[in-house]
Amino acid sequence: MLAVTYLIIAIIFMTLLAITFRLGASRGADSLGMNAAFRATGGIVMLVVALSTLRHRGFGELWAQSGNLGLVSAFFFWMSGLSAIKAVQLGHLGITWTVVRCSMIIPTMASLLVWREVPLSPVSGLLVMRVAGVVVITGAVICLGIERARTEHGPLPHPSTKPSRLAWGLWLTSAFLAQGGWEITLRATRSLPDNESRLFYFTVVCVTAGFLTLPLMVAYKARFGRLEMMFGAMAGVCSVIASGIRPWVLRDLDGIIVFPITTVSVTLLVLLAGAVFWHERLGKWGAAGIVTALIGMLLLTLSP
Repeated sequence: MLAVTYLIIAIIFMTLLAITFRLGASRGADSLGMNAAFRATGGIVMLVVALSTLRHRGFGELWAQSGNLGLVSAFFFWMSGLSAIKAVQLGHLGITWTVVRCSMIIPTMASLLVWREVPLSPVSGLLVMRVAGVVVITGAVICLGIERARTEHGPLPHPSTKPSRLAWGLWLTSAFLAQGGWEITLRATRSLPDNESRLFYFTVVCVTAGFLTLPLMVAYKARFGRLEMMFGAMAGVCSVIASGIRPWVLRDLDGIIVFPITTVSVTLLVLLAGAVFWHERLGKWGAAGIVTALIGMLLLTLSP
């Protein structure tokens, strides 16, 4: 029951993270500047938390348990954010958003094929339901992505030349793979021995991602004004809570359930926020996505 509570909290704050970035963009904040403030805030917050909490074991022991995994995760965490921003700048927002969301297929299938969370042989009713649930939720995410693209306001950027199409495709592929890699490493945290190693792991992730982000944002000439700092800091706090709690979720719940349900739940809540705060009407694709998502959730959570 505690793991389910943690999952709900993670979903809520991942939704708030997406809404915060949308609010910042609608107010004219620079996406790269927000990303820099976002990563810096996460690193500072987790460093303070770690220094005030991790007192029972030495740095060397904690590093041996979770430091290297934290470095790998930090690379994917950093690259997923940068790649998504660059893909949005170069190409169609709705398509980019949908492809990145569909990256949940990577950690979900790793949970099934690598960690064997559901036995593959002999083929069981449970295996069929879980795989069907993943397929159905992927369809739901695509439907909701079409709905989001339909409701975008203003001109949508799209690649108009061959070089820009190629760059968009490369950044989009990078975002898809990096987001999938980040979530695979999150699933790998189940092997960590205790809560201190999980906290140290996420501190390494946030601090390293911050160090990787700031110099690159300066090189990209990101704008660092009041709006960027404000919305970036808000996003950083949301991210620390949302992502920081996920190792505890994945400690007790299977990734084949967590990743698809998290993705589709956040997608639905962001769509709902668009209807409430931006008065976006729900079209046929959104309705189809909602119905399909509910069916997929049932297939992932019920037992035959």
